[in-house]
Amino acid sequence: DKPLSIEEASSDIDVRAGQQRDQEFLTSVPGGSDAIPTMSSVELDESVPVEERTNSILREKYGLRTREEQQAEYERQQKAAEQRRKLEQWKEQADRGEDFDLIQILPGPVLIFIDRFLKAGVAVCTVLFVAAGLAITVEAGSKATGNALPENVDAFITNVVEPNFTPGLLVLLGFSVSLGAFAALQLSSASSTYREDR
Repeated sequence: DKPLSIEEASSDIDVRAGQQRDQEFLTSVPGGSDAIPTMSSVELDESVPVEERTNSILREKYGLRTREEQQAEYERQQKAAEQRRKLEQWKEQADRGEDFDLIQILPGPVLIFIDRFLKAGVAVCTVLFVAAGLAITVEAGSKATGNALPENVDAFITNVVEPNFTPGLLVLLGFSVSLGAFAALQLSSASSTYREDR
């Protein structure tokens, strides 16, 4: 064991300090691993760009994520926290004996979609029901007066329109009742009630 010269000892200390600093840097990442990657533990594919290989190693071995991944995780956590807050608020309202207001929970676009869907259903069913009634009236009138309708028209009214007339009325009634219940629910909502706070 031959003593080292000052230059060799200084160089050796610098190398060891650099290695220690690198090791501390890599293991100081929160949630990171203490394992030191070896070339055998990471599959090297020469066709993959160096940056992608580096990202893959950092992700697999140390759990590092890109800024986009971190932002997506942060947004997911914020949404989960907001949902928990709303759930707690609803639970507190229920514990105080307050009514549960479904209209306040549903987002605006969902309410608009439900409203438009029910109105369109009522409109379409009404038009079809009136048209079916007129077709049945024309067919009955042609039988009563003896003026025959063309065979294909008569067959369509007899085989398609007449059997579906009553179910069509039930569908129209269903849309109409649903629209009325939805409107009543909106009007009874606390958000639509006028109050003067004194």
